[in-house]
Amino acid sequence: MRSKSLAILATLLLLVFGTATLASAMNIRLNIVYGPKHPLAKGVFKNWAEQVKKVTDGRVKVTIFYASALAKITQVFDATVSGQIDAGLSCPTYAQDRFPLSGILDQPMVATSSAEANSAALWKLYEKYPAMQKEYEKVKVLWFYTNPAFQLHFTKRDVRNLEELKGAIVSAGGSAALQMLKALGANPEALPMPEVFLALQKGVVEGCFLPYPPLRPRRMTDILTTHTVGDFSATGFYVIMNQKKWNSISPTDQKAIMQVSGLAAAKMSGRDFDQAQERDVAWMKKKGDKFFVLDPTERAKWMARVKPLRDAWVKDLEAKGLPAQAVLDDALKMLNK
Repeated sequence: MRSKSLAILATLLLLVFGTATLASAMNIRLNIVYGPKHPLAKGVFKNWAEQVKKVTDGRVKVTIFYASALAKITQVFDATVSGQIDAGLSCPTYAQDRFPLSGILDQPMVATSSAEANSAALWKLYEKYPAMQKEYEKVKVLWFYTNPAFQLHFTKRDVRNLEELKGAIVSAGGSAALQMLKALGANPEALPMPEVFLALQKGVVEGCFLPYPPLRPRRMTDILTTHTVGDFSATGFYVIMNQKKWNSISPTDQKAIMQVSGLAAAKMSGRDFDQAQERDVAWMKKKGDKFFVLDPTERAKWMARVKPLRDAWVKDLEAKGLPAQAVLDDALKMLNK
């Protein structure tokens, strides 16, 4: 009878303390720009949250806030520093002066069509260069990732060389993309992503400058028929955490979390983008789209047009004491260019 009572008491204590442990689990509020149905939301961020819970034995959990529910993507860095959010996803492109070296893959013809390769390279560069780490000194960086390279897409125009691109009206976002297209001889139009479909549909622009993944979800593939493949640039993203919140996690759990973050999460994010790209390109080919891949000789001509932009970026950052040339050289080496 006594042993039975002890067993019941032990069970009750386990339930009480187990419940207390769950209740005291640290919660990380993660703000991301994607909606819950976005492939990266499901395939990367939800997966990462589950991994964090698993490797910390439930001591740390992640609650995802979708569609920028807690902070706009342009405000994420400052919101994370202040503690308004615990962790967030944003893009160095939105504040180039704050993250100059992080924009390495925005530079002309550095990136590849593989988001996994691009993402791994960006993380490795961050690990290697203290000057790049300094850009994020107020936060804890969890990982970086990029999209597959931007390509040129057109409704009717076949573009196999610079002559066929000359004068084409192409939508683009961001100053680097606009400068690149202008150097290549196109007439770029600055348009935010939500306006591109309508501009293509109405013939305001003949084409757009984007990676493959957003084309089909935004119905641009209903209108686009040809694609010029030159691996022109890629956009980097960072996932960061409030430093005070990070410091409150035990060293053991910090180590466990970084084992599923860092390079591992960078590759996971890139693979997810690559899978979406492969799926959609196969679908576009099946519907009859044409793909023009620049051959080495033609690509060299395009590179000659945009290299001055890359050189100017290096010169500007080197003048500020930043190792831009070394970062560029390493990026090209890592990406076998």
